[in-house]
Amino acid sequence: MNHPVHRLAAAWQLRLVSILLVALVASKGKVDEEALEQQAPAYTAPTPGVCSERCYDIATCNEELGGRCDCPKTLSGSECHQKATKESLQTYGQSTVKEAKDPLPCLNDCNGRGTCVYGACVCTRGNFTSDCSVSLGPDTQQPVVLAGSGYEARRKRPLIYVYDIPHKLSSWHNVMRADRGLAWVFWQRLLGAGVLTTNGDEADWFYIPVKLRSTSDGYSLKDAVSYIRSHWPWFERYGGNRHFVLHSGDTGRGEVTGAIREDATLANITWLHHWGLTEDYPSSGWRKAHRVGKDVVVPIYLGVRKSAGLLPLSGLHPLAPRIPRNGTFLFSGRICGDHSLPDPEKPWPHCATRRSPGYSQGARQLVHFHHSQRPGYKVMVKNKEYQVDLINYKWCLAPSGGGHGHRQVLVAAMGCLPVVVSDLVMQPFEPEMDWSAFSLRVEQKDVPTLHEAIEAVDEHKYEEMQDALRCAAQHMIFSTMSGAFMQEDGKWDAFGFVLEILRMQQGHPGLHPSKYAEVDEQYRDFLNCGDPDGMASYGRKLRETQLAKYPTAPSLSKDPEKPMDWSDVYRKATAGFKKLVDAHRLPAEGSEPEPPLPLCSMSLWDPEQVRCSKVGHRERVHHSYIPGGAACVMHKNLAECPRLWE
Repeated sequence: MNHPVHRLAAAWQLRLVSILLVALVASKGKVDEEALEQQAPAYTAPTPGVCSERCYDIATCNEELGGRCDCPKTLSGSECHQKATKESLQTYGQSTVKEAKDPLPCLNDCNGRGTCVYGACVCTRGNFTSDCSVSLGPDTQQPVVLAGSGYEARRKRPLIYVYDIPHKLSSWHNVMRADRGLAWVFWQRLLGAGVLTTNGDEADWFYIPVKLRSTSDGYSLKDAVSYIRSHWPWFERYGGNRHFVLHSGDTGRGEVTGAIREDATLANITWLHHWGLTEDYPSSGWRKAHRVGKDVVVPIYLGVRKSAGLLPLSGLHPLAPRIPRNGTFLFSGRICGDHSLPDPEKPWPHCATRRSPGYSQGARQLVHFHHSQRPGYKVMVKNKEYQVDLINYKWCLAPSGGGHGHRQVLVAAMGCLPVVVSDLVMQPFEPEMDWSAFSLRVEQKDVPTLHEAIEAVDEHKYEEMQDALRCAAQHMIFSTMSGAFMQEDGKWDAFGFVLEILRMQQGHPGLHPSKYAEVDEQYRDFLNCGDPDGMASYGRKLRETQLAKYPTAPSLSKDPEKPMDWSDVYRKATAGFKKLVDAHRLPAEGSEPEPPLPLCSMSLWDPEQVRCSKVGHRERVHHSYIPGGAACVMHKNLAECPRLWE
């Protein structure tokens, strides 16, 4: 679609060259950064304004805030007249050589309304924010989203306002270095899902997009809130309530300093984080992080780096190997706090030393000590057969690590029922979702008899839990961002679950999250994946539907009359597994091509023509951060993304 604000590609290239030239010839010296106010002055509504011609030529002008000039990463100063320091470029960007070869991605690819420079958008005149999605209406002088594109905020609540804080605090970080990319893809998805609004008076929630990964980042939050209080009215209006941040560190809100956690100004902010510790845990050195009913434990994003080679092989996919699971209990990963390899011949804790005994609350060490030699139990550090084991074993340990663990989400999505050994720690979307429907929770004191708890689950109960898992696993994967892992449409994904919880917090303040489904029909419908009879009923019907769609699946059995067994898959250290995956790359000879799925696929069990990397306008793009999320893979204009969730 052509927009009046767009420039020709040639003009953009010329602009990019001018930006880089200015950076090269600008005066050297230390950047003179203006410190953000520690105590926010009284809010005064800014008068829309314009910037200097220099700013429009080489930077982004936020006209809503009176003409704030947002420099590219290569420049600094109020008018971008200084060259950025080498240290700044190393922190926020990358070398010129690497940028030319493999440029950093920009948020939503700047929506076609700007130039991407070292991973930061330099917007065309009139457009601003970190992804150039906002401009002022010519008649009203009020901010609008993707002007001229037909964008309308969705009808379903909540709607979210994103503060355009200085980009150095938010979108400037190098996302390709990030070990956990949830904050980036979540931000992109707000626009693609139609959740974004520029009208703070109609917004239900306000997102503070400050980068939060380490302890020191907490001070950036304080700076960001100070800036927000002096430029917008809503933080003061709601006393910090209905505002949220997203923290991706190991121990979530507990990772920032006590001064930040106890700051009265920040106390009412809701934290979306991966760590649900509800009380101090001194033996591990952990501080209470999670406030039930205020904060939300969100799943880790398994889309780009974390377990990127495992999730595409989920055993919940309708074309995954149809062999009954025959392994009993699995754990593969670090066990000893001192990083040594455990040795069953050694006394407790089977490790070289007793350093860091609080690692994983001691749970991994306990499980190894009591169960590593038990028949049917596989508890080890290095495992070449891990890909196959995850779709063969019935139960998988889901412990903490140096803080939050990602295995709770991974094993569930692979179809292995989680065994949670993590005292005082809420799991993703707990207590908003009842984990007992699809997992076992074992207290540390009961680890020696863990095998008895597993044996107590009969075949009928196990199948019921497996069926419930087919719903719960969808809740724990951000599939509208990363792509489908079991041919789901994304309607019940983790992004949608976050929005449902925020809606309930706003509409039912003070209600314990475990009661949400009892009082709200829409929430109950979402929780149960649309089935009035519950999660297990949904899973059973889904399984039947999948079998009807695919009555047969690729097999490695040499005898057509003999069903495939696990020895075929495990053969020669997973060589058979690779052969099985290769059989899914293209339709079998003489068969009809797979029709388009409701959501492009990340799964290796699906043929290539329906995978997110092979369809739509993203096919030739060099990075994995799809603008607007995987649900928007066919659309350059994010206003046109499908909304099956309305």
